[in-house]
Amino acid sequence: MQVRFQNNYSSPLSVAVMWWDPDGCGNDGNWGTRGWWNLDPGQSVGTNVWTANRYFYFYAEAWDGAVWSGPYGPVYASDAAFDSCIDIGSTADNLYLGMAEVDAGWWFWSYVTYTVNLD
Repeated sequence: MQVRFQNNYSSPLSVAVMWWDPDGCGNDGNWGTRGWWNLDPGQSVGTNVWTANRYFYFYAEAWDGAVWSGPYGPVYASDAAFDSCIDIGSTADNLYLGMAEVDAGWWFWSYVTYTVNLD
């Protein structure tokens, strides 16, 4: 399924994701990491992240300071766009993101896309 985000919040926001990716990140922790997508209020975006796992993780931060996060990760990131694996760091990484978990449910394999609504 493809991971999508919908900004239902009143401010623009930025999103980063972590997903199960043993083919791409098997030697580096099995989890892919990617960011940033910027969404205006009311906007949705497909991340081009596809997963065959019912669980994936995200971090979002609104431009007014609101944060959606959790205890998973951390994902090492920078302010610039990134596309990496959980066990790969960079000297440019200045952010340590705690990710929130999304459980798409037992029927996750039947979804073409799964949308996370950020309110």
